[in-house]
Amino acid sequence: MLDILRANARSVLTYVLFGIIIVVFVVSFGPGSRGCSDTGVRQASYAAKVNGNTISAADFEQHYAQLFRLYQARAGQAFSRELADQLGLRKVAMDQLVERELVLEQADAHGVAVSDDELSRAVKENPAFQTDGRFDYDLYKRAVTNYFGSPAKYEERLRRDLAYGKMLALLREGTQVSEDEVKEAWLSENDRVNLEYVRFSYAALAPEQKPSEAQVQAFMQANGPRIEKFYKDNAARYDLKKRVRARHVLVKADEKASKAVDEDARKKAEAIKARIEKGEDFAKVAQETSDDPGSKDRGGELGFFGPGVMAKPFEDAAFGARPGAVVGPVRTRFGWHVIQVEEVQEPKVISLEQARAGIARELLQDDLAHRAAAARAQEALAKARGTGKPLSALFPAGKDQKNPFQAIAAETTGPFGATAASVPRLGPVPGLAADAFQAKAAGELLPKVYETPQGPVIARVLDRQRPDLARFASQKDELASQLRDRKQWQTEQAWVKALRARAKVKVNEAFTQGNVAMPSVDLD
Repeated sequence: MLDILRANARSVLTYVLFGIIIVVFVVSFGPGSRGCSDTGVRQASYAAKVNGNTISAADFEQHYAQLFRLYQARAGQAFSRELADQLGLRKVAMDQLVERELVLEQADAHGVAVSDDELSRAVKENPAFQTDGRFDYDLYKRAVTNYFGSPAKYEERLRRDLAYGKMLALLREGTQVSEDEVKEAWLSENDRVNLEYVRFSYAALAPEQKPSEAQVQAFMQANGPRIEKFYKDNAARYDLKKRVRARHVLVKADEKASKAVDEDARKKAEAIKARIEKGEDFAKVAQETSDDPGSKDRGGELGFFGPGVMAKPFEDAAFGARPGAVVGPVRTRFGWHVIQVEEVQEPKVISLEQARAGIARELLQDDLAHRAAAARAQEALAKARGTGKPLSALFPAGKDQKNPFQAIAAETTGPFGATAASVPRLGPVPGLAADAFQAKAAGELLPKVYETPQGPVIARVLDRQRPDLARFASQKDELASQLRDRKQWQTEQAWVKALRARAKVKVNEAFTQGNVAMPSVDLD
């Protein structure tokens, strides 16, 4: 699932969908879904700059939320924040925004324009703006005003989305595939194999390795440069920046608000602070009074954040407070904040000398796991040859943990073709696919141990499918369409990659690393 989502997420074509479905999100999630892009604690500067053009924090927040919900719709509620972080969805969102900006620059340069008629047709044909199958202007105006501020602002964004799609369509024109290409691809796709395999995972075997103190000391003496390189390569693990975990209550007051409105908001914040200082629970008060829709339901919880993430006055107040302190009211461009600092992690640098023994133990444990995995893989291959049994019989799931092959069990790749870029569930494995397609029949044990980054593998053929030429005529048109789509996608990817290589792109890594508090993006 994760591999499929990752592959789909990285497609530049995904963004074309957003111009179509964006209003579905408007209608589905309604007013206020942008939350702290208009209220709350935000980073004051930018998400990225592309050839001098700025992608705002609000743009990133909105796009990330839409991308998250799109994948949640595909995968269900199991698609969580944690899975999104494993997938690297923040970076995917940032890359798509940067690439969109680059494509739009090219659209402008090539005179690609969207006419008023095209824009009108895109609006009127969108089902989100229809009632009983007919365009409903009142529904349209209400929806886009709630989300974008006005129909004009929405239409400006939609015009750019349509220009983006037209620019990519120009690239796709003329992409063709020959019948020979189709037949070769069909033969390769229908020449398939399904393997059962056992991987002797370094990660599974590492906990078994218990090097003695004497071994660690000897390793440390013999591997100084290697330990120093590990320390340098993993410097972030040992340079711990100051971070603060805090809650806040926001009393909204626009930075252009009148003096009277601003003073009323400040007094309200003072009263809220007084309630907390008299002993009321901060989280409960935040749920009752905060104007920040993103953090309100979480009792104002913002989590940990480091320098450069929050608006400067907010950051200064939070970083200057001791744990447990309630500070404020603090004025930012969003309004007045009352802040409770829950925890402070002071900056700390762990020196090489302090880290040396731990690094030595970690590296030695990893070396021992590699040796153990190699030995067990060779032993397992010999055992499989000697018994002739399937790997699933020799290494069934749920084996007794006292067994020398603990945490090791047979799995299957599923069928894959000779043109596959990698082996399903294993990735690129030198020599494995070639040996698998040399196999004559099901049941054949592949001849050696194969290396993967996660650990050595042995494999056996479960099924061997040969191509049936009689089926080619009925399948060639569909396959030709798939190959054409693939070529078009590859052309787009190569073009966008070249654009980015030439561009001046500056990304605010706080956004891709998740260090920006985005309380408005309620993804739960």
